[in-house]
Amino acid sequence: MVFIAVVLALGLAHQWVNPWLRYDRAAVAGGEVWRLVTAHLVHLNLWHALLNLGGLALILFFFRDLLDRRRFWLWFAVSAPLVGAVFFVLDRDLGWYVGLSGLLQGLLVLCLVIGWRGNPVLHSLVLAVVAGRLVWEQLPGYDVDYLRAWINGRVYVNAHLYGALSGALLAVAMLLVAGRRRTTLGRRSDIC
Repeated sequence: MVFIAVVLALGLAHQWVNPWLRYDRAAVAGGEVWRLVTAHLVHLNLWHALLNLGGLALILFFFRDLLDRRRFWLWFAVSAPLVGAVFFVLDRDLGWYVGLSGLLQGLLVLCLVIGWRGNPVLHSLVLAVVAGRLVWEQLPGYDVDYLRAWINGRVYVNAHLYGALSGALLAVAMLLVAGRRRTTLGRRSDIC
């Protein structure tokens, strides 16, 4: 998949590409709005990229029946700029950010919500675990340094929260559109 190859290549070249692609508040304020999207493709180092790609691989494996190319690229096209914009609007103290983990929370939530009817008990349980972890990450005393030895940086937990919310919003929008299509098709069949 092209997406994985791009993230891996950027992870290998992190020292050279991050200054141009990471979320940088001052640069975004100066008009470099592409950073709202590209920040999610670059990582602190190769290990950081591999950890996130491992998470992506698990999501792609477990939800292969739900994630076609259209849904995958729609997720990235909506969530990346949305989460980047939320950083800019709400997190005024955030100077810079890199990583895919926030968006991965959104992809997981998206898949759990749109696939809920297929396995409501399991999806509800996993959604509860995800929600509980997101709440736990926001509590005072949560250790944001638990991966420092591997990724050489802190976990930015607000990215997880914003990513999960973007996935939930996208899932609701997709379900509403699908419901309208079914209603429209039902009306057309009544006319014939």
